[in-house]
Amino acid sequence: MYLEKLCILLGSNHKFIKDSLASYLEDNRYEIVLAIIKIAEFNPGAKLIDFMIKKLQEIIEEEPYSKPQNDLIKEAILKNLLKHMPSILNQEFCGNIEDEFVKKYAVMALVDNPNEQCLNRLISSLDGSDLDEVKVATIAKIIQQDRLLFDHVLRIFKDYDNYRKSMISKSVSQRVDYIILKNYSSDKYLLNQIISYMFDYEIIEPIIDFLNNNTNPDIQDSLIEIIKNNLIRDFNLTKEFRMYLKSDILLKMGLQPMAIETKPKEKAPVEKAKVIWVIKWISFAILLFPIIYLVNLNVKIAEISLKQFLEGFMIDVNYYLIFYFVLINIIYIILFFLALIGSKHQVNLSKTKKYSLLFNDKFLPGISIIAPAYNEEVSIIESVTSLLNLKYPDYQVIVVNDGSKDTTLAKLIEHFKLERKHSTHKNYLGTKKIRGVYTTKEIPNLIVVDKQNGGKADALNVGINVSTKPYVCGIDADSILEGDALLKLASAMLDDTKPVLAMGGNIYPANGFIFNKGQVEKRGIPKEMICRFQTVEYLRAFTSGRIGWSQLKSLMIISGAFGLFDKKSLIDDGGYLTSSGTFKKDTVGEDMELVVRLSTESLKQKKKERVLYVYNAYCYTELPSDSKTLLKQRNRWQRGLIDILSFHRQIAFKPRYKQIGFIGYPYFFIFEFLGPFLEMIGYLMLIIALLLGLLNPTIILGIFTVSIAFGVVISLSSLFMTEREILMRSKRETLILIMYAIIENFGYRQMISLHRVFSSFSALKESGKWGSQKRKGFKT
Repeated sequence: MYLEKLCILLGSNHKFIKDSLASYLEDNRYEIVLAIIKIAEFNPGAKLIDFMIKKLQEIIEEEPYSKPQNDLIKEAILKNLLKHMPSILNQEFCGNIEDEFVKKYAVMALVDNPNEQCLNRLISSLDGSDLDEVKVATIAKIIQQDRLLFDHVLRIFKDYDNYRKSMISKSVSQRVDYIILKNYSSDKYLLNQIISYMFDYEIIEPIIDFLNNNTNPDIQDSLIEIIKNNLIRDFNLTKEFRMYLKSDILLKMGLQPMAIETKPKEKAPVEKAKVIWVIKWISFAILLFPIIYLVNLNVKIAEISLKQFLEGFMIDVNYYLIFYFVLINIIYIILFFLALIGSKHQVNLSKTKKYSLLFNDKFLPGISIIAPAYNEEVSIIESVTSLLNLKYPDYQVIVVNDGSKDTTLAKLIEHFKLERKHSTHKNYLGTKKIRGVYTTKEIPNLIVVDKQNGGKADALNVGINVSTKPYVCGIDADSILEGDALLKLASAMLDDTKPVLAMGGNIYPANGFIFNKGQVEKRGIPKEMICRFQTVEYLRAFTSGRIGWSQLKSLMIISGAFGLFDKKSLIDDGGYLTSSGTFKKDTVGEDMELVVRLSTESLKQKKKERVLYVYNAYCYTELPSDSKTLLKQRNRWQRGLIDILSFHRQIAFKPRYKQIGFIGYPYFFIFEFLGPFLEMIGYLMLIIALLLGLLNPTIILGIFTVSIAFGVVISLSSLFMTEREILMRSKRETLILIMYAIIENFGYRQMISLHRVFSSFSALKESGKWGSQKRKGFKT
């Protein structure tokens, strides 16, 4: 990775190093050869062109390196020649080169200097091989940029066999509007054949779009006749027309309009092994304190009365509670100090990176931002607008409408003037059916995908399939990224020599903020008491907690609201966990599960990859503003946690999983899964003991210190850390949050812990469903 970035810097400053570079042209070391080729990508002179041609011939004939190395050098050379000297590759298309790499790039190079002879050769060479898809794409590019060549292809169409005609039809399908307008009256045979082949390949979106926008009745009548003849042989395509074609045209075709198909998500099967595992450990948590008390009891049970036994148990449980809180607060303090070191390191490194450097060509990887949306009509336009206004050199936005029942899709289509297009993406990951892909010429980096409901994880897998960039960034459609958040997140890759497997950004409450066109206009804190409590929680969990875990190399969760992943690793490891994918299982904790699986698979293969958390890359999310919605959210979080701990229980205390197995997993298992049970038993015994007057001042002071005072200190420290980079709050607002950091310990935290206990029981009948969440939308 560092070699690649160094080559980019050297290539960008080629004029200063060109004389020195000449002395390395005879060096045959793999790293040097690859570096020279990468540098040549920016400004190759005659010497470097000759060098690359010579190396390409050498690799094809002699294969001087290992096969992966030969392929990497070969592809790098071909990309360079395609970009700077396509005429060289163009000549190869006429030759007898058998190498598939060379053939592929030679075909692509034909776009540079197209003519009728070139098109004739391309079409004649279509032979059913894997290279035909590249040839079809090349023909499509040539005819799009030259109308005369488009007309030439239409003229020679009748001269070819059925296979070549079908391939030509694929090439011209996206310009079927031109073909219709030019031939609907003069050459109905040609029009009928091209449309018939388009039906064979299920490329019907351009035809539907044309009919919906057409105002000429003669054209409409001609097309209806052709379409009816083709629909007879395909019931599924008939449904497509009934769902997306205007009702008045359907009636002329003798068809009734049909609502867009919605299929309910299948009910997840009961996982007996998981149920047994959860029951076992919940039973253990409930019985732990009584067992410890019985083991430590110095007298026989028969020698003491029931009253003495119960009184002794209540007092002992409060000592156990003190020990539990001491232990968890020690962990929090360690995490805070690690976070302090890590955040300072991140901020200092980020200040050394100039925008001019980060926006250097190819210095940062291309990113596909995937935003799953389910019933997000309130905030979808604001969220997508914010994504389209990000400061990043190379990215695309993919919004996946996961079968919304509201107007989410309609709002997107209307606001961004989207058109339904035929998608040619590969299905690397199994998903629910895609119903339509929408794009617009005005915003080429925006893609909206409409699909059957399958859950957030399934929607993310669809986005991965559609994406074209090497990294994917999963976010929530109800979230807004800070303008430079993606830049700060991705630029952190430059801070480490190890490749990055996954990265997470800082999730910050948006309640109380005012946004304008997707950007923060005014910062503030929420007005609702319940949102202020959550704000303190988020600061504590994200600002100090996750940076600390990242420092310990034990980060097991990157929030689904803002996470960046290596696309190849995602595909290789099966993508997000879904019932449609490799593992045939749904979960509501898809963000945590993915990070755990990617990390453990990487450790299995002994790869030196990092999972990072970047605290100064901000993503703003809307907090639940009522207790019902909040408790539904926390129920989902707890169910997801238990599901993942059960699914990956084999990693606990296994040396091959290093810090994840010995630090991360035990923490989440003990303190996040079993912890709420221990806390509730302790709080219950504390209340009873207080009512009976059994506690002495030492116990009361100990419980207050470790459960209240420590928590307040950690919360205040997290408040301090967030102000180091961006001024989020005024002094008055900071004082208000300090007050809430104190009073949250008297009721709110206990309520959340109690609800997590009930949620743990609901994990026994896990359905994999998220459930709906009430939202107000962002304030603008």
